[in-house]
Amino acid sequence: MFEGLHDIDWASMEHAYGPAHEVPELLLALRSTDREERHKALSRFYSAVHHQGAVVPCTTASLPFLFELAGDPTAPERAAIVELLVSIGRVAVEECEEEYADLVDFAGAAVVVRERAETFVAFAADADHHVRRAAIPGLGLFLDDADRAGAVLRDRLSAEAGLVERLLIVEAMGTLGLRLLASADEVMAWFAGLAADSTLDPGIRLAAVVQQARCAPEQVGEDVVPTAIGLLRQMAHGAAAYPALRNSPGQATSGGSAAGVPPQVVAAFEDLDRQGRVHAPTTELLRTFHEALATRVPQRTALLTEQLVSPDPGSRLDAIRMSQELMTSWRGDHTWLITLVARQLRTSEHEVAAEAAAVIDACHPIAESARELLAAYVAAYGPDMWTAPQQQLRRAYQNAVRALARLSDVRAVPSLLAALECGVDDWRAVEVAGALKEASQELVPRLCDHVRRIDMLSSGWR
Repeated sequence: MFEGLHDIDWASMEHAYGPAHEVPELLLALRSTDREERHKALSRFYSAVHHQGAVVPCTTASLPFLFELAGDPTAPERAAIVELLVSIGRVAVEECEEEYADLVDFAGAAVVVRERAETFVAFAADADHHVRRAAIPGLGLFLDDADRAGAVLRDRLSAEAGLVERLLIVEAMGTLGLRLLASADEVMAWFAGLAADSTLDPGIRLAAVVQQARCAPEQVGEDVVPTAIGLLRQMAHGAAAYPALRNSPGQATSGGSAAGVPPQVVAAFEDLDRQGRVHAPTTELLRTFHEALATRVPQRTALLTEQLVSPDPGSRLDAIRMSQELMTSWRGDHTWLITLVARQLRTSEHEVAAEAAAVIDACHPIAESARELLAAYVAAYGPDMWTAPQQQLRRAYQNAVRALARLSDVRAVPSLLAALECGVDDWRAVEVAGALKEASQELVPRLCDHVRRIDMLSSGWR
């Protein structure tokens, strides 16, 4: 395996951090029997060789070896390699028509993945459903024969049993219709047939409706969102078919940070990680729908209203984040939407409540309608909950206190005072204390004590 790997002058090429001489070692490590070694190599490959989606000459030179590894049935974690191939190939085919400096090689990589397009057909029919899931997007991206690609995707939909895989197949057909315009009419007709077929899973019918909107947003009529909402309700009745969210059982720490890193920075990276998670199989589909609806704020609000009453907490969690995207991107009367988000505080799912409070905090200039729901949540637990040992509950409570403080509501003061007294996550209280000018006599002495206790060097300040 990997014949000719060391015949390539890798040192003459560069990746994001300098000469690419380490690429052979990374490729070999991807075959390792040691899981940690594989994961480190894959992470390094993404960060250096495919940095932020970049495709450079050493990325292209790696492709034949990645294909060889993905095609080896004895190789561990083939799905991760197929996913990497699709990621590289997607950027390459989307950018290969543009002119760039010699530092990138979109055109070269696009040639490689297109020449091996039939390999993705084989991967999409693999016995391992993880490999199939990773490969399916490639069917819409790399096959240049529209008839062949359409036939493969239709056959895969008939053969595939998994909901996630079937949703990906419908999405890949949409990608095909957008990429190869000659196939657009046939693709749209196929979507129309799927959407109208009452014998199909409502999730597949919803995917067809969404992909129609994605491919022809200018043709979205008044009946499209109500149709989608009806299908979401059908899906809710069959909720057992869709995975539910399980809260993370992690325990809270004492409010410190790792290896001298300021806690604000640690929290920022944790937030980024949360934003990257998806908790329901239809989340990406609905994100696509919102993108297609774009400036249609009332229609998007109606759709989010339905999403926020889903019986699946994972679906609601993702809907809360989509609500923030709408409210922070487009003007309009968002009173109803912010109220619906605030009602998520009533849930027993602490991760959902935490995200709802965080969104209200972020949208505080328009969050007046959430005031009483926030105050009721804060009062129900009391200031001691600022240091709750259960991580998600603690985060939910702190976010609610912060959101209430942003509204200049003095009912947040006892919790902020408790935070400044105990020193646990006190920086989160400091950030919002300035919004409570009416409580300055109580807060200012505590804030001064807090400043006197700060060790500038150990806190990462210079």
